[in-house]
Amino acid sequence: MTPPCQNPRPATRRRPCPDCGAALIKRSSKSLHPLMTTTFLVCQNLVCGATFSGTDEITHRMSPSSRPNPEINLPDAPSVTRRKALAMAGMSTAAEAQADDTGAST
Repeated sequence: MTPPCQNPRPATRRRPCPDCGAALIKRSSKSLHPLMTTTFLVCQNLVCGATFSGTDEITHRMSPSSRPNPEINLPDAPSVTRRKALAMAGMSTAAEAQADDTGAST
């Protein structure tokens, strides 16, 4: 007996329609730039029927890539900048300090 297929993508909460609150469905998207996409959405509620467009933009880097694109220059997120500055000063973040206090190793 073969096991049932499982969806590899976990269930996520969809963005609600600003008019009726039903889930919005992504109908299509158009890449404007490697860091920016225009997304077209439609309300799942057929009675409402609202349609929308919006912009998805990548604004900060949270962690470095192992294969960076030399044409992309993104600033680090403020939390990354803070962590780097603390490391250079020989200080730890609050989470690291808490782990040290409880005896956990980092």
